[in-house]
Amino acid sequence: MKSANRCERGFVSFSVILGLAILAAIAFASIRLLPPYIANYRFQDSIDNLARTATYSTITEADLRKDVLRQARDVGIQLQDKQVVVQKDRTTVSIRISYEVPVDLLARQVVLKFAPAAGNRNIVAR
Repeated sequence: MKSANRCERGFVSFSVILGLAILAAIAFASIRLLPPYIANYRFQDSIDNLARTATYSTITEADLRKDVLRQARDVGIQLQDKQVVVQKDRTTVSIRISYEVPVDLLARQVVLKFAPAAGNRNIVAR
C-alpha cells in the first residue's frame, strides 16, 4: 500500500513541475511579444491624431512625414523614410506605414508584421 502512495506523490510532483514550466513559457512569451504590440497601439493612436490635425492645417507632406517618423521614434519603433507613405491634398490626408519587428523566443525567431494606417477627410471642404 505504501509503494502505490509514493507513486501517486511522484506523479503529483511531476504534474506540478510541468504546470509551472508551461506557466513560465507563457510568461516568457508574453514578456517578449507584448511590447511590440503595445508600441504599435500607441503609434496607431498618434498617427490617427496626426491625420486628424493635418487635415485642417497647412502642414506639408514632408513635414507630416517627419512628424510620423518622430512619433515612431518616441514610442520605440525604428522606421526608415521609405516605409512611410503620406498623401495629403486640400481635403484628405492618408498615412500608411509598414514595418516588421523580429522577436527572439530562444527556440526560434518570430517576425511580427505591422501595417498601421490613418486617414481623414475634411467634411467642410467642397
